[in-house]
Amino acid sequence: MFSLKKAKKLEILSLLYYTVYMPFNQTLKISKKPLFWLSVLLFVFLAKGAIFSLSLPFFQGPDEQLHYATIQYRAEPTEKNWPLRHMVRTIDGGDISTYHFSEETIKSAQATQFDEVKFQNENTQTFTQSSTGINEPMIAESSWKRYIDTYQSDVSGTSSFYYSFGTQMEKLFSHQSILFRFFSIRLFSVILGTLVILLAYLTTRKIGFSAWHSLIVASLVAFQPMLATTAAQVNIDIALIFSFSLFIYAAVSLLRDGWRWSWIALLIFSAGLGLYSKGPGLILIVCALPLLIFVAYRHFTQISKRNFFLGLFLAGSFIFGLTFTFVPASYLASITNITATSHFSSPSESISRYFDKTIRQGALRDTEASYWGHFGWLDTKVSGRTIDIIWTLEIIAWIGAILFLISKKQIGYLPEKKYIVFSVGIIIALELAIRFYDWRVFDVTKQILIGTPGRYFLPNIIPHIILMVTGLGYFTRNKKQFDTLLKVLLILMILFSLYAMFDIIIPRYYL
Repeated sequence: MFSLKKAKKLEILSLLYYTVYMPFNQTLKISKKPLFWLSVLLFVFLAKGAIFSLSLPFFQGPDEQLHYATIQYRAEPTEKNWPLRHMVRTIDGGDISTYHFSEETIKSAQATQFDEVKFQNENTQTFTQSSTGINEPMIAESSWKRYIDTYQSDVSGTSSFYYSFGTQMEKLFSHQSILFRFFSIRLFSVILGTLVILLAYLTTRKIGFSAWHSLIVASLVAFQPMLATTAAQVNIDIALIFSFSLFIYAAVSLLRDGWRWSWIALLIFSAGLGLYSKGPGLILIVCALPLLIFVAYRHFTQISKRNFFLGLFLAGSFIFGLTFTFVPASYLASITNITATSHFSSPSESISRYFDKTIRQGALRDTEASYWGHFGWLDTKVSGRTIDIIWTLEIIAWIGAILFLISKKQIGYLPEKKYIVFSVGIIIALELAIRFYDWRVFDVTKQILIGTPGRYFLPNIIPHIILMVTGLGYFTRNKKQFDTLLKVLLILMILFSLYAMFDIIIPRYYL
């Protein structure tokens, strides 16, 4: 009898061990691995982005109505079997009905009080007492025309894979309401943003950071408020950010692993994807060539310099030949504005006037603010004191990065200097590309029509965060201090993200 009771106790204990303790112990072991927390980070970003994409009011992301109208226009049948009205373009930025969009796009925007909320940081939509939003049933059940019947349309002429994918989604969900189609495309942006976070982790691992350090750097990218909001809107900026992130990953892989055809193929693919994302993606083609030269020179050491440079010339000619063969000249002209005529007496006068308008303290501060937190139609921004704190940290980080590059000191927990040089190079390249185009538009119009909002520089968020972490890390004395620094930066970024969400964005649209 005693042995039977003992056997039953052992059986129960064994059952508890295999059904409770072992799974718990395995879960505990898994939870101590960086890849587990990377999965959590990606899930949180995806879930947060999906919630925010559904919460941000209709068309209240910068130029969302333009981007969606472009997708809807490209989803139209090739053969237009409806009459076109030829009308003079008299666009009023405060009245969406003056744009040559489809009736559905215009009426839906009006029904959701688009013009009343845009640029009016104290206005919010009218809310209902039910679970459906204002005029939602009317929008969902409408029979408004989904095609543009006015000539000339006001859609974007930019070629972007974002538009191509969005067009397929528009066709796939053609039986659904505009609200469903629009928010589905927003979710596509969220997916691209999630891939950027994954690439941030992979890139940081590639350049020598530990798994935990890489996880924190990826988290810093994930909780950057402007990236999170950009990845929850219908826009082609997120396509460019993804393309840059993929290019950067391929580039650092080449710098670490040397001449490998897999990385070269990925580099060329990502550069082409960047070109097919948005105008500034052209700079990736420019950056790819010196990078390939550097890697090739280190790899083909047995080849004489004469033959190397001859091969380099032939390869460069081939690449540029392909570019000009497959990329329409009109597209290159449009993104460089190279054929336009200047309205100034000389380039020096034009550049001087441009610098006076854009490099002064106020303009630079606006760019900095809109990089970190200037939401909606640039009508809701974080406090100036917060920007001052961030700017101070950035200046210290830049000083640290410069000292790191010129010093002979080797710091084991920081990346090799070649990766920092690359990060600085691609940041400067994008800066010059954006400001060149902005200057060319100013040069022919005498007005700042494009500007330099901070989201234009988000494609370099991964090297930017890496540069900040490395620059600040230079002032730490050991790995333990560096660990503490990263944890503090992560806590600050999470707090900043929560502040932006609950003290800036939600009050802007819902309180």
